[in-house]
Amino acid sequence: MKQSTLDALASAIYLARRQVQSAGLTDDDERIRASGLYDAWTAGKYEVGNIRNANGQTWECFQAHDNEEHPDVTPENSAWYTFWRPLHGKTPETARPWLKPQHGTTDIYHIGECMIYTDGKVYQCQRDTDFSPEEYAADWGLVE
Repeated sequence: MKQSTLDALASAIYLARRQVQSAGLTDDDERIRASGLYDAWTAGKYEVGNIRNANGQTWECFQAHDNEEHPDVTPENSAWYTFWRPLHGKTPETARPWLKPQHGTTDIYHIGECMIYTDGKVYQCQRDTDFSPEEYAADWGLVE
């Protein structure tokens, strides 16, 4: 690929990233569809509503924080769930890998949301739940 094409692509990505921040995407499904435009998480200062990608998930900050003050808030640490929640898709295309909810109502799965379980199959939530299909099968329906 020519350098001019690479430069144009980098510019298009830059502009798209700026636009996605002000696009008014309020639905988790819409945010996941645009997730390729969100930055990867790095240590820093975050405000409520910031979106970042980490560990195969797209996350929303729901409690402002600064990693200088809270260096333990990383995707690999349990403190992460005090500040970030995973976004849940509503279609098989936007389903993300199953994560056990850690923070009560903040990150439970709601009716209609989809996830990819550890068996590689897509399931749709039938009732607001923090249980997996193995823990309480009635909360989930297999998407064929």
